[in-house]
Amino acid sequence: MRFLTLLIFLLFTLNPLHGEILSMENITTHIQKGVQTRIAGQNRPIIQEIYTQTGNKPLWIGNKNRIKTSHLIQALNDPLFNYKNKSFDQRSIKHLFYQLDNGEISQVKQTSAYAKLDLVLTSSFVRLVRFIVQGDVDWNLVQKKLNTLEQSDDITARWEMEPKAFPDLNGLISAIENDTIYEYLTSLLPMEKRYRKLVKLLNDYRVMDKFPKIKYSNETLKLGDSSSRVEEIKRRLQITGDYPKNAPIDSKFDETLKRAVMTYQKRYLIKVTGMVDRTTTYYLNLPAKSNIQAIITNLDKTKLYPKQFEDEHIEVNIPDFNLRYYKDQKKVMKKGIVVGRIDRPTPLFSNAISYMVLNPTWTIPDNLIKRDLIPVLRDNPMYLEENNMHVFQGNKEINITQEMLDPYEKSEKPVPYRIVQFPGETNALGRVKFMFPNKYAVYLHDTDNKSLLSRRYKIYSSGCMRVEKPFDLVDMLLEHTWKNYSQNKIDEILASNEPTTIYLKKQIPVHILYFTVYEENGLAYFKNDIYLYDKIIEESVEGNKKSTFTIPEKRMISVKKNAQPLSN
Repeated sequence: MRFLTLLIFLLFTLNPLHGEILSMENITTHIQKGVQTRIAGQNRPIIQEIYTQTGNKPLWIGNKNRIKTSHLIQALNDPLFNYKNKSFDQRSIKHLFYQLDNGEISQVKQTSAYAKLDLVLTSSFVRLVRFIVQGDVDWNLVQKKLNTLEQSDDITARWEMEPKAFPDLNGLISAIENDTIYEYLTSLLPMEKRYRKLVKLLNDYRVMDKFPKIKYSNETLKLGDSSSRVEEIKRRLQITGDYPKNAPIDSKFDETLKRAVMTYQKRYLIKVTGMVDRTTTYYLNLPAKSNIQAIITNLDKTKLYPKQFEDEHIEVNIPDFNLRYYKDQKKVMKKGIVVGRIDRPTPLFSNAISYMVLNPTWTIPDNLIKRDLIPVLRDNPMYLEENNMHVFQGNKEINITQEMLDPYEKSEKPVPYRIVQFPGETNALGRVKFMFPNKYAVYLHDTDNKSLLSRRYKIYSSGCMRVEKPFDLVDMLLEHTWKNYSQNKIDEILASNEPTTIYLKKQIPVHILYFTVYEENGLAYFKNDIYLYDKIIEESVEGNKKSTFTIPEKRMISVKKNAQPLSN
C-alpha cells in the first residue's frame, strides 16, 4: 500500500495534467463514454449516477485530488472496512499508476488511461461501500437453506433478516467531493461497538504465532502436577493471552496456570475446573484458523443490523445462553437463559416487551399437543391432572380421553381443544412471563425447572427463553409501568395465585441474536455453533457457495433425553 501511495504522489507531482490531450475536458469526455462501455454488474447504475451528478468530471485524477486518492487507497486496505482483504481491483489500479508513471502508455492513449483509472477508483469505492453495508453473504441462499431444514430434518428454523439497501448517493458523493472518505465509511459500520471489537480480535488472531499441539492423554493435569505437557499448555495459553506474558514457561502446574485454564474454559464454555482433561485439550488444539473463520462469520452477521440498537434495550444471544439489559448503551444486567432445543430452535427476530404477567397460565400450542402431549398421555394418562392442566372446548371445561386426541396426532387439522396449565409451582412458565406478542408465540419467562440453568448447553425449550432470576428483570421493567408496584404488592399478587397483567407505558425493545464470538470485559469468547447457522453462512459466501446444506450425522449432544416431556 505504501508503494502505491508513493506512486500516486509521484504521478500527480511529476506528471501534472497539461496540454490539450491531457485536458480535464478530454478526460471528462472519455469518462462519459467509459461509464457506458467499461462498467458492468450491479454497481453500473450507481457509478453512472455518481458521474451524472458530478458532471462526469474526474473525481480522483489531478493534483488537487492526490491526497483524497491516497485516502481511498488506505481505506481499501484498512481491515476496519475490508476485513476479508478483498482486492477491489487494486491490482488494476496499481498497474495503471505504474504504467502512467513510467511512460508505458503513449501520449495518445493517456487521456483514455486517466479516465479508466478514475472509473476504476470510483468502482472500487462503490464496491467497498457495498461490502461494508451489505457484505458478500447471499442472505437469500441462507434463508433457503434454513427453510429446507423443515422438510429434511423437521426443524423449523426462523431468522428474520433485513439486508440493507445500498446507501443514499448524496452522502457518498459528498464524501468524494469533500475528501471525507474515512468519516463516511465509518458512519456506515454496522453494530459499531461490536464490529470494532471483532475487527480488533481478528487482527490479533491473524498475527498470533502458530498454536503448539498438546499431546492427548487420559491423565488429567491439575494443580501441583509436573509434566512436559504443562510447558506446552503454558506456551499455548500465553499466545492467546490467557497465561501472562511474563510468567515462567516450565513444567510445574501452578496457581497462575490454573487461573489461566479457568479463564480459557470460561471463554469456550467448557466446564470450569482449572484442570486440563481431554475435552480442554481438544479445544486447545483447535487451529487459529478456526477462530479466524468464526470471527469473520460473526462480522458478516453484523451487516443485518443497524449501527446501534436503542439506548435502552434487551439483547438475547442464543449461542451464549445469556440475556443482557442495556441502558444508555451500557450493560446493566446479565442473566442466563435456557433456549430452544437444536431440533426446535428459538427464532431470531426483534420485537418489544409491552407487558408482563405474574402467575401466568400456559396454553399449550397446537404443535406441542401433537408432538409431545399426546404421546406423553399415552404413557401416563394422569399427566394432565398431575401437572394442573385443564381442557376446554370453547369456554366449557371438559374431561378428555386418549381416543379424543389420537386422531389429531398426525393430522394437519388443529386440535379442537384448548389445554391450559393453571398457575402454580409446576407451571412451565414459572411465576412470570414477559410478553412481546409475535407470530412465533415465543417469549421470555420464568421456569419450574431451574436446574437446567446450571447446564453447560442450555438447550431444553421448545423455542421460548427461560430466564435466570426473572424477578430481577421484573424490577427493571417496573420502572416503566403505568402504576407503581411496591415489593409488598408484588408479593401479594404472587400469593394470590391469580394471573395478573402489568402493562408498560414504555415498550422495551428485545433483539434475539446469534453471535458465537464476542468480546466482553477484555476477553474474547468463542461459543458453539449450536444451530449450525454459522456453518450455513460460511457456505453461502461469495466464492464458497454451496447450493444446499446437510446437517452432519454427528453434531452436538442430544438433549431430548434430558428435556422434560413437555417444555416451552
